[in-house]
Amino acid sequence: MKNFHETYLLYGHPRSGNAYKAALILSMTNTIYEFTAVDLPNGGNLNQDFLNVNPLGKIPVLKHENIILRQSHDILRYVSEKTEKFGPKGWEEESRIGDWVGYSVDFMSYGVARLRFERLFGHSDQSILEYFKVTADRGLKIIELHLAKNQWLACARPTIADISVYPVMTYLEDAGYYTTDFPYINEWMNRFQSLPGFAKQLELMPAKGWPTTKQ
Repeated sequence: MKNFHETYLLYGHPRSGNAYKAALILSMTNTIYEFTAVDLPNGGNLNQDFLNVNPLGKIPVLKHENIILRQSHDILRYVSEKTEKFGPKGWEEESRIGDWVGYSVDFMSYGVARLRFERLFGHSDQSILEYFKVTADRGLKIIELHLAKNQWLACARPTIADISVYPVMTYLEDAGYYTTDFPYINEWMNRFQSLPGFAKQLELMPAKGWPTTKQ
């Protein structure tokens, strides 16, 4: 039976790695949710209707009962707490999960994800690409070394740390990397994909007209 605590409403778009994190935690905790696609490629996040939901114009947003969550990592923690799945057991695990949630911002968002964006959608010169590549390279080295000795990121089981980091790892090839260069990351991704409730972006967040020929 699926977890159902009133209605969860997720606003997002499959192009967004952060929205994918939110959709994954809902699906992997077997939680029923409604999905509203925000037309991110065409500026739908800046339409007044959506700005009434999030004045920052950012996705994802999760509504549940009288709560509105506008940050992906708050959504991960909230759904994890509500369902008692993928969360920490005590402060030691809380701290290690926090390490990897921070890593996902510092190295994935500001490294791999930004590098991918500039390569696909930007008009950056080589110096800008190299700037983001330094951060991406360092981040990939950190996680590859960690996964050489650990099956999961923060604990001996999958947690919201893994859900936080996974989406941007699907961008590696678009960011100019060969996935075969990271065997331990590949093995971890395969383990993650085998977890109950895992699904791809479009399965969890269908959006009309997406993908386009240039993603």
